[in-house]
Amino acid sequence: MSAPTDAGTPRGLRRPARLVDLAEHAGVSTKTVSRVLNGEAYVAPAMRAKVMAAVDELAYVGDAAATGLRTKRSGFIGLIIPDVRNGFFALLTRAIEERLAPTSPTLLLGDSDEEADQEERYLRTFRQQRVDGLIVLPSGAPSLPDAVSEIPTVIVDRTVPSVRKSADHVLAGNRRAAERLVGHLVAHHGLSQVALLAGNTAVSNVRDRQSGYTRVMNAAGLDLHVSAGHTTPDDAAAGALELFSTLTPPFGVFTTNNRMFWGAMAAIARLGLHIPRDVLVTTIDSIGEATVTGLKPTQGVIPVQTVAAKAMKLLSERTEDPTLPPRNVSVDIDIEFGTTCGCIPLTRAPLMMGPLAGP
Repeated sequence: MSAPTDAGTPRGLRRPARLVDLAEHAGVSTKTVSRVLNGEAYVAPAMRAKVMAAVDELAYVGDAAATGLRTKRSGFIGLIIPDVRNGFFALLTRAIEERLAPTSPTLLLGDSDEEADQEERYLRTFRQQRVDGLIVLPSGAPSLPDAVSEIPTVIVDRTVPSVRKSADHVLAGNRRAAERLVGHLVAHHGLSQVALLAGNTAVSNVRDRQSGYTRVMNAAGLDLHVSAGHTTPDDAAAGALELFSTLTPPFGVFTTNNRMFWGAMAAIARLGLHIPRDVLVTTIDSIGEATVTGLKPTQGVIPVQTVAAKAMKLLSERTEDPTLPPRNVSVDIDIEFGTTCGCIPLTRAPLMMGPLAGP
């Protein structure tokens, strides 16, 4: 049988098959088709085979809107991340998607580009679609509290004041990791100058990492050397060039994420400094791309699989019982020591990255 047509379908396109088309094609009633598609018992094997053959031949995919009206569920989970180009966020998206079984909801992805207005548009769309759950790495959209009050939601990686006490959270131990990395430069390597190259300190995890740096430096009685508020590797490189020019080698650097790391690397190359003889570098965020330079970063690595597993667990529990009080789950950041602080010897001369290098 040819594909179903309809006068209301745009020219050149066919109308998606409906239950009535399956019934006509298989020579059975629509009730029988419905029973087969819903997996109900007491359907003769021959009848079931007829219906499934019609499904294949007409490329039937169902109607999610109609199913949602019947089940009160959309079959979608919304995920909003700040920047899909960032390796950590891409890995987190993959880890969450891997935890969705074939029969689970489909993941809808939104990239806010670190903009509250863009996040607001995605939130509005996901609320209109009546998604079954939300996982948000927030940028401060005004309607986020409304979404939290309507939809099972988990806030991941960073938070904002509007939902800090009303939503479930999975946050990494950013301040503790920063304290360990900066403390390593001060105590283990005996450095009296350690610079901080930071991203947007309005973001809670960047602010926590800066707090860890500040606490260690103050406890050691050392001066703070800070360049903050950067959003791109190029911007970070410009700030690092200005800051590093005021320091006398050897000195240390702690960067708050992978974009800041690449900005620091570009500035170090421009100044003709060498790692780890002149500069010892530490960072938070997995910097897999640094392997092309011959350097293995000393870094704090957020365990993405653990974050994804805990977020999905909280989301499932919130879906089952919306009356649960808000929960806060902390995930420890793993510290990996490498060549950029000199703890692991270089096996070959590093390739220095230019000022346009990025994650």
